[in-house]
Amino acid sequence: MPLTELVHYFNKRNRLVRGGEDEGFRFVDGQVRMHFGGRVFGTRFQPIVERAGSQPAGHEAHLHVLGATAAPAQTVFLEARDDAELVHLDRMARTLHALNFLLEREQHGGFLALNVHPQLIRAVRDHHGHVFETVLARCGLTSDRVMLELSDDGFEPVAPLAAAIAEYRERGYRVAIDNFGRHTSDLERLEQLAPDVVKLDRSLIGHAGHLSLAKRVMTELSAEVRRLGMSVVCQCIENPLQLDVAREAGVDWLQGHLLGRPAAHCLPVPRPRRPRAAA
Repeated sequence: MPLTELVHYFNKRNRLVRGGEDEGFRFVDGQVRMHFGGRVFGTRFQPIVERAGSQPAGHEAHLHVLGATAAPAQTVFLEARDDAELVHLDRMARTLHALNFLLEREQHGGFLALNVHPQLIRAVRDHHGHVFETVLARCGLTSDRVMLELSDDGFEPVAPLAAAIAEYRERGYRVAIDNFGRHTSDLERLEQLAPDVVKLDRSLIGHAGHLSLAKRVMTELSAEVRRLGMSVVCQCIENPLQLDVAREAGVDWLQGHLLGRPAAHCLPVPRPRRPRAAA
C-alpha cells in the first residue's frame, strides 16, 4: 500500500478510536510526522552495530519533537490523562516509527528496535503485540523484523512482565530488556523474564579512569547473560576507550554516539552475502 494511503488509513482508524481531528499523521517533506497534544513529532534512528566490523545490524527508533519547544519528546507520556491515552500514544509513536522505517530502502533485513512504555505492560492484561501486529501487517512489515525494548524497572512480582515477554515472543517479535544493571543485575530474575536480548545500562560501561573496573564487570556479566542464551548490547558508547572495553567484554552488538547519533535516516545495512556455488 502506498505510504500516503497508509497515513490516510491510520488517521481514519485513529479518529474512530479517539474522535479527534487535531491528532494523527502527516506526510511532509518525505517523512511522516505525528501530531499529538499540540506538538509535532518525528523519528530519529540510531544504529545498533555488530561488534566485529561495526556494520549496522538494525536501528533503534527515538521519538523526536519538532519545532521550538525545549521539552524532551518523552515528556508527552507524562502528560497522558489516563492509562488508555498513554497506551494509545505509545502505539501511535511505534506506528510513526514503522511508517518512517518503510521509507528507508537500504535495510536488507535490518531490524527496527522500538521502545514499549512500561505502563502499557501494566495496563494491557493479555494478547500483547496483537494490536501492533495488525499495524505492522498494514505496513508490510513482519514481527521478526522488530525488536521490542522493555524496561524491568518497577515490576514486582516478575510474572506480569514475563508473561508479556512470552506473548510478544510467541508472535515472532524479538524482545530486549533495556538498561539491565541500572537497579539490579539479578540473573535469576533475568532467566525468568527470558528475553532474546539484554541491553546493558550506561552505568556499566564506565568513564575515564574507571574503565578497568568496567571491563571486568562487563566481561563477567556478558558471559553470564550469553550463557543464558541471550544476546548482549552495550549502549551509550561515547569514546574509543569505551568501545575497546565493550569489544573486549565480548558483547554482541554496540550502540552509542561514537558509532552513530540518532538521525533522520538509517545507515545502510549491508546485504547478506550469498554463499558461493560449489565449482
